[in-house]
Amino acid sequence: MVNSPATFANKRDKILINGKKIIFFKKQQVYKFYKPQKIICSKAKQDTRSIIYEILPKKFKNFIFAGRLDFLSEGLIIITNSSEISRNLELPKNKFSRIYIVRVYGNLDLDMLRIKSKGTIINKIKYKPFTFTIKSQIKKNTILEIELKEGKKNEIREIFKSMKLQVNKLKRIAYGPFKLEKMKPGEIQIAKIKKKLNNMRIISGNKKGKKFYFQIQILRGH
Repeated sequence: MVNSPATFANKRDKILINGKKIIFFKKQQVYKFYKPQKIICSKAKQDTRSIIYEILPKKFKNFIFAGRLDFLSEGLIIITNSSEISRNLELPKNKFSRIYIVRVYGNLDLDMLRIKSKGTIINKIKYKPFTFTIKSQIKKNTILEIELKEGKKNEIREIFKSMKLQVNKLKRIAYGPFKLEKMKPGEIQIAKIKKKLNNMRIISGNKKGKKFYFQIQILRGH
């Protein structure tokens, strides 16, 4: 029994009022972040190169990210304080699309790209089908929009490398319900548009000056 208003409780305590359990709510936060080029997606320093947590505001030091991008790539990744959200975004079975703008240099064999887009195996790694659109082509420089459903490590770079093409720019512009829109490198924005994500209410978009959350009930026991 609590007999004093100066009684403290922690998250492991079970609290009852008039015999009814109090349910704790954890505010889940989701942000969009534009990762610049030449920044590593990692929690820990690997060498002298900068990691994303060195350029993010300090309040995000305990957040996690979904949608890893390699050192030379740029664009949208998701920052959240929820491992459940991060995991669900990255699970292949959820089939969240990743859309990229890619610039390649070399002689593009369109027929070969069509074949690879139906699914391909490179260095014993199986890549699932993807879709692509050619946005522009000037001499040996081609800009494409590519949509992946899985997004394995260095997938786009490996596909074009197998075609003897050099990827000069790779930028993710969308990840599931999230869009990069007009964000600039290094910018972070609060998410806003509601959408279902495996029975959770997830938020995407941007609205400056306001915070939007979804809540998941968590019961803390002894």
